[in-house]
Parts: sequence; structure tokens; C-alpha cells
Amino acid sequence: MKRAPSRDDLVLLLKKFMLLVTGVAVTHFGVALSMIPDIGIGAYDAFGLTVSYISGVDVSIIYAAMSGVFLLGQILIERKNFRLTELFQLVFVFGSGFFTAIFTEFVFKGVTVENYAAKIFVLAAAIVCKAVGLITVIESYLIRVPMEGFCVCISARTPFTMGQVRMAFDVIFVVLIAVMTPLAELPWTVREGTLIAFLIHGPMLDILRRPARHLFGKMGVYPPYMAKTARLGYVRAPQQDRPLS
Repeated sequence: MKRAPSRDDLVLLLKKFMLLVTGVAVTHFGVALSMIPDIGIGAYDAFGLTVSYISGVDVSIIYAAMSGVFLLGQILIERKNFRLTELFQLVFVFGSGFFTAIFTEFVFKGVTVENYAAKIFVLAAAIVCKAVGLITVIESYLIRVPMEGFCVCISARTPFTMGQVRMAFDVIFVVLIAVMTPLAELPWTVREGTLIAFLIHGPMLDILRRPARHLFGKMGVYPPYMAKTARLGYVRAPQQDRPLS
């Protein structure tokens, strides 16, 4: 018989939920900010837009379908270790547009950047902001996000870091776009902003993971599979996730 949740359990759950909401908000602040420079989008988004051009299906549905594929990938990799709470990633997918709409309509509405160097700076800042938000969501250990969560599953079972896996997918997306665009005579969705995102996003996930774990560990937020006796060492010198199976 399972014990009833204690006060400490509820406090921990509240902390995780606050980290999750904060991470989602920061991520989509970055998404809205990245729209201002208008010099291109990340490879993941560019691929979804290209597929939308070819299929005629609304891009939001394409993004939702891509997220569903990556969530299915997590299930296939983790199998019995997959936590059912991770299915709430679908809520993240469909509800995240709410935050983006708030920032685009009430924070950045009418904001423009004319100087090209300033555009690059704003886009780079937006990409870093997105990485901060995503790593906050991932390290909250409440739910993951579909794309980066899939990268975490691969990283935990290979010698590669999450950022390296993410960059590999960006390369795959760009190659597919390069094949599909001329064949279907579509407008190019890859621009200089795509390259900037490629160079910054993946590495930032790796750079931010250690300080995020250190900070959240001090708050009492640990990987769910970590023994209590290992937590002190985790706070001092956090390491990359180990395989769950």
C-alpha cells in the first residue's frame, strides 16, 4: 500500500512545478524575441515550415506531429522506465503557444530592429534565453520537452552529450531541407539565423546543464532515480545522466 504524500513531497512537487512554469515562460520569451530580427529560424522550426509548405498542412499541426514523434521515441527508448507523467509533454506542446502569444502581443508588439549587427545580437540573446528555459524544464524532473527530451534519452545511453545529439539533429534537418526545397521549388526556410541557432543552441544546453543541476540540487530537486545518499555529491559535482536501464 502506497503511503500518502507527505508535506515534503508536496513542497518538492510545488518547487518542480514552479521550475516547469518558469522554464516554459522563459523558453517562449526567447521564441518571441527571436521573431524580432527576422533573419531566419532554427533548423527544427525551418524543417517543420518546409514540411508545411509541401503538405499544405498548417505549421502548428506539423510541429505538434513532430513533437508526438519525438515523444514516441522517448517511449520506445525507455520502455518500462518511461514515466507516465511524461505524457503531459503534450500539454506543453499545445499550451506553450499561450506564452508566445502573450510575449508577442503585449511585450514585443511593434518592436523592430533595423541594424544588422543588432539583429544578430538579439537573435543570439533569444537563442540563449530559449536554452535557459529548456534546461530549466528538463532539470525540473517533472516533465521533459519532446525534442530535447528525446536527445536526453539518447545521450543517457551513448557517449554523446545532449547538446551534441541536438546539434546532430539540426544537421539532419538542414540536409533534409536542402533536398526537399529545390525538388519542390519552395522558398528557402534556412537563413543565417539557422546557422547562428545551430552554433549556439546545442552547446548552450551542455554549458547550462551543470550550473542548473547545481542550483536546483540545492533546492532539493534531484533526478528521480538518485539515492538520497548520493545527493550531497550530486550538488557538489553533478554528472551527466546515467542510463535508467
